[in-house]
Order: sequence, then structure tokens, then C-alpha cells
Amino acid sequence: MNTDLSQQRVNYDTIAHLYDESIRDHAVDENLARFLAARPSFSPVHILDMGCGTGKQLAANRPHFPGALMVGLDLFAGMLRQAQLRCQTVAWVQGDNAAAPFAAGSFHYVTNQFSYPHVQNKRRFFTETVRLLQPDGRFVLTNIDPWSMPGWAIYRYFPAAWALDEQDFLPVERLVAMLEEVGYGRVTFSRRHLAVPTSLADFQAYASARHRTSQFIAMADADYTAGLAAIERERQQCGDTAVIESEVCLLTITAEKL
Repeated sequence: MNTDLSQQRVNYDTIAHLYDESIRDHAVDENLARFLAARPSFSPVHILDMGCGTGKQLAANRPHFPGALMVGLDLFAGMLRQAQLRCQTVAWVQGDNAAAPFAAGSFHYVTNQFSYPHVQNKRRFFTETVRLLQPDGRFVLTNIDPWSMPGWAIYRYFPAAWALDEQDFLPVERLVAMLEEVGYGRVTFSRRHLAVPTSLADFQAYASARHRTSQFIAMADADYTAGLAAIERERQQCGDTAVIESEVCLLTITAEKL
């Protein structure tokens, strides 16, 4: 198991106790529900959440799929301690997404939500998802799509965030091509665009808690401080009730192992 945290741009062990807040709550995984509706023969279904963090997604899934075998994999022991407190009927395992400690064909459904940018060797990671799936299994990746959301307020006030994301995220065309190259038989994707206007005062409060996004944590202190100063200048000019426009684009990629 590779647990060299020095290679990670964010050490989540240091913020696990802060990261677990209500703004990151999850509803049941609708992608999983659709998958199981089409494959009722998978019983019990074996589910793996790679990069599970504090376990909110699997905990939200548990009441809806009580017979499933659920496993959460994460590199950070601090995140897994939070997950264990949340749900004791999931197996929480520390390990590296690019070298998962499971036998080939262990799972029917593998998901990765909002963590693949942190994986250094993405091709190896995606190869691992193919290895871990049984035939007719499915891998679902969910994350933001930076190239489809230039109006995100974080990029506006913290341009260093875009520079980081440009390095760590892959454009959807490259993601799809890589998944096909590592062995998936069919790969599809969808985008969901959201307009998220917010008051300047609320955005300032959000940005002032640096643990709120990995972009804030990973950027240099000077870049983060400069962004906060830019927000404060605008708030002084426009007032607390000023509303800023923002956008987010959520990307879902579905890959089938035939």
C-alpha cells in the first residue's frame, strides 16, 4: 500500500475534523440505483467507493441497499476515522486508488466522486478500476468540469485555483479516451450546468474557511490572501447585499466493463 502523503497536494489528515460538514452531505447515489435496476442478478452487489473521504456517500446509500457489500477506500486515515464513526456496516480500508488492495473482479460497481484529480498516476488508477470490476460491471466518475465553468466565482477571485485545476483535471475528451484505452468497452458522459448566484458576504464567509476547497488549501498562501483581499475590496465598494454570479458544471462519466 502506498501511503506516501508527501506526494499529495492536500493532506486531508490535517483537516478531516473540519471537512465533515453539512455542505458536503450526499443523497443516495442515483447512478447506483439505475445500475442495480438494470442488473437485478447482482445480489448481493459489491460496491467500492474509491477516494471515499469521510464516507458520506456510502452512508447515504446504506439504508437503500441494505444487502449490499460496501467498501470505502481512502488514502487518509483521518478521513476514514470520520467515516467509521458515521457508519459501522461499511468496510473502510486505507489504501491508494492507483494500487488498490483488493483482488481482481471483487466488485460490480466502482465509483469515484470529487477525488480523482488528487491521484498522481491517473492511467494507473483507471486501469485499477477495470481490474477490480467483474464483467458487466460499471465505473462512475463524478467531478466538476473546470473547462465548462469559467464563471466559477473561485476562479474569478483566486486565479491560482484555475492554474491548479488545469494541471490536475483532464478535459473530458482525454478522460473518455483514457478509459477506453485501459479497457472499457463503452464510455459515456453527461454534464449538468448550475447557476449559483450568492451574496458577496456569504461568499466571503465561505472563502474565509480555507478547508472548504482543495484549491484554497493547495494554492500558495500569497495567492489565497490576495483572493480574500479582492473579495473584501469588492464588498467594501458594493456592500454586503451585493450578489455575485457564479456557475458550476458537474461531469459524470460512466464506463462499462463488457
